[in-house]
Amino acid sequence: MTQRSKREDDGSVRYVTLGCARGGKARKRITNISKPRPTTKTDCKARINAVLADDVLHITTVCNAHNHGLSPQKARFFRCNRAIDDSVKRQLDINDKAVIGMAKSFNALVVEAGGFEKLPFIEKDAMNYIDKARHLRLGKGGADALRGYFERMQYKNNGFYSSMDLDDESRLKNVFRADARSRAACLISSENTETFVWLFDTWLKCMDERAPKAIITDQDRAMKNAIAIRCVYDSQTSDEFEKSWEVFIDTYNLKENAWLQSLYSEQMYWVPVYLKNTFWAGMSTTQRIESMHAFFDGYAHSETTLKEFVDQFDNALRKKVENEMAADFHSFNCTVPCISHLPVEKKFQVVYTNSKFKEVQSEVMEIIYSHCVVIKTEGAITTYQVNDQRVVEDGIKKSTLQAYFNEDECEAKCMCGLFEMIGIICRHILSIFATRDVQVLPKKYIMEKWRKDIKHRYGLIRSSYDDLSGKPAASRYSGLIKLHYQVATNACENEDNSLDMTQKLKAVNDIYTKSKPQATVASTHASIDAETGSSKKVLSPRVVRGKGRLPSKRRQTTIEKLQTKNKKAGGKRQIKNVRNI
Repeated sequence: MTQRSKREDDGSVRYVTLGCARGGKARKRITNISKPRPTTKTDCKARINAVLADDVLHITTVCNAHNHGLSPQKARFFRCNRAIDDSVKRQLDINDKAVIGMAKSFNALVVEAGGFEKLPFIEKDAMNYIDKARHLRLGKGGADALRGYFERMQYKNNGFYSSMDLDDESRLKNVFRADARSRAACLISSENTETFVWLFDTWLKCMDERAPKAIITDQDRAMKNAIAIRCVYDSQTSDEFEKSWEVFIDTYNLKENAWLQSLYSEQMYWVPVYLKNTFWAGMSTTQRIESMHAFFDGYAHSETTLKEFVDQFDNALRKKVENEMAADFHSFNCTVPCISHLPVEKKFQVVYTNSKFKEVQSEVMEIIYSHCVVIKTEGAITTYQVNDQRVVEDGIKKSTLQAYFNEDECEAKCMCGLFEMIGIICRHILSIFATRDVQVLPKKYIMEKWRKDIKHRYGLIRSSYDDLSGKPAASRYSGLIKLHYQVATNACENEDNSLDMTQKLKAVNDIYTKSKPQATVASTHASIDAETGSSKKVLSPRVVRGKGRLPSKRRQTTIEKLQTKNKKAGGKRQIKNVRNI
């Protein structure tokens, strides 16, 4: 239905016309005649006219004849008959923040209503609402949204730290954040020296000028694909690496390769044989990349905007903390059975968390592939040669290394460096302990970091999450919903109780509806305060094309070429004489 009216100077209506929505003729706005847009106009004459006379509207014309078919069952698809109430809007908001797709959210509403025909709106209406709500919830600019987020976090927790790097045009380049538990993250615009200098300087300020003991980058990940694996990752000593490197360079005639020469000069920073005395807690480049993908899986994707990433990062971090608490509970509540009769394994079962104990068990299972042979004994020190076999993708990989056992201290040291780098006792030391019948595990091999009876102090630090505590309306709504569910559950079992509760709820709802302030979409969300106390406005980064395949170079048709030409000329030219093309 369409409505047309004319008003007097004082605002009073002079006449009004209510007509069929399919009345009139479609205006031709065709930019591509090969793909004309559908139209609903059929020049239908059905209408009602009324004129104001003596303060009374007098009906002057009535025409009920439509020139098209009518279907009352499909009337719900007309825009005038579609609306989304506040309760559904809130449910859509919650699902959107939980990264539940619109298809699943809408299907859940359909099931709850009892069918598509029971819903007073369609899926497109829900999509339009969420699109509009996101803009109101996150603000107009990604940089302003990010700054507002940092301000909220710092207001809620003094331990929250953030820093934003701007260019000469006040556009956002890089951003760094760290919560009170020292969970830090950084978004950088490029991987150059200037950016990394800013990142590490900011990191040092956050950590009170305490430098890290080790840094993991993804440089060696690329080198692993380019350099012979045996040369770099199979060397047990520095001499072995030097010999293998020389053979590798001579075999492929790479003496003049500048890139390899620069890598060789920095061998102390990336070759594993030189890093065996540094504790890495089991982290590696590959694991870092995979863990990052898993961290954001379901929360962010290639098309996620900076504004959406602000909220989704909190959700991902909250989920990570929840997973850690669940893992702690599982370690206290469940016990992983031992797979051997070694007293050493039993000790690890008692003190280690389940996840770390499983890592120890993987080494225990590999003892059958490790054979120890005594080379020499000097006083309390016995030198062993360990012949090791490992199953790899292309078969069995054999290796030989040395290990030492101190009988007085009941300690062993292996050249593989697994315990020093990862903190998990290796199969070679376990094999020696089994050979020497070690019954009591030395305390040296029990890492305090992996114990399940240790209460980590960072667990007492309050996290800076943008939760419902800063959104009173959302918190009140959540409490009322829980109470209403309880009331509905108790009342639905009896028809009289259900009718009584329905009448009471309607009466209460009428009272609150009359006193309810004018609602807008923004009232259901937490708005972001753009006032930062600084007159300098932060602009969003410039949009650039991402990496990957270039846009399609499909050959255009003649009509498409003419259409593109018209757009470049200002879009005012019309395609003429198309039949002659």
